[in-house]
Amino acid sequence: MAEVGEKLQEARKAKGYTLDDLQQITKIQKRYLIAIEEGNYNVMPGKFYARAFIKQYADTVGLNGDQLLEEYDDTVPHTHDEEFVEKVSSSQTRSGSKKQNSFLEKIQDNLPTILIVLLVLAIVVAIYVAVANSAGNNADEDMISVDSSSTVVSSENESSAEESEESASEESSESESEESEAEDSVEIVSSTGASSVYTVSSQAETNTVALVADGGDTWVSIAADGTTLEQGLVSDGETLEAEIPTGTSSVEMVIGSAPNTVIQLNGNEIPYAPEASESVRQEIELQFEAATSESDTSSEE
Repeated sequence: MAEVGEKLQEARKAKGYTLDDLQQITKIQKRYLIAIEEGNYNVMPGKFYARAFIKQYADTVGLNGDQLLEEYDDTVPHTHDEEFVEKVSSSQTRSGSKKQNSFLEKIQDNLPTILIVLLVLAIVVAIYVAVANSAGNNADEDMISVDSSSTVVSSENESSAEESEESASEESSESESEESEAEDSVEIVSSTGASSVYTVSSQAETNTVALVADGGDTWVSIAADGTTLEQGLVSDGETLEAEIPTGTSSVEMVIGSAPNTVIQLNGNEIPYAPEASESVRQEIELQFEAATSESDTSSEE
């Protein structure tokens, strides 16, 4: 055994290392390095560490550690990794079995408590399910009753809505017929392009003439039987309106910009004559025909 230590010591000195230097490099305690050089392996913590320290020592000082251990296999303490593994595994097995036994013992000790807790949980779940089912059945019954009442209300609303629509359609038909009866009749008598004459047959008690500026400003005037009713500049989008006195036979209008002016009688537009499209200034005359009453018609017959 001393031969291995002497060989390692000679190699260390050849490298110029002290034991302190070697301790710092290999992290092996100095007393173990001295024991290796003296061949005193009993100081080592075990045979496994003895062989490991010798190999590390040899590799550090420039020798082949594996070759050195093989060369002095008979003198160096003999151990195997398998032995170390078996010791470790056996200790782990004992530790695991102890833990398993301890866990089983705890379960056995607390088994009554666990069974009571599970029983309480089962009772709570059963009560919750029963309450939920009862609430669901009540909700379904309420829903059915609400649906039935809503169906009845819906039927009543539909019938009343149908009646309202029928009455509205009848009123609309009556108003349309009344409007058609009261609609004015306007016809062009003559036109020179700059002036046009229209005949008007109106059933309205009061007639209204309106001049609407559409597309630009325009200057206009409205007169009834030679008497001026309204006149002035009408800005784009504005309207000049005049109520025609009862009994008027003729309405004269002067329009400064016909392309920008819309003529309306009682809310209905009066179109320009085709010849008037080339003239900007227009003179329009509306000749009102006297309304024929039913008594006049019967006397004539």
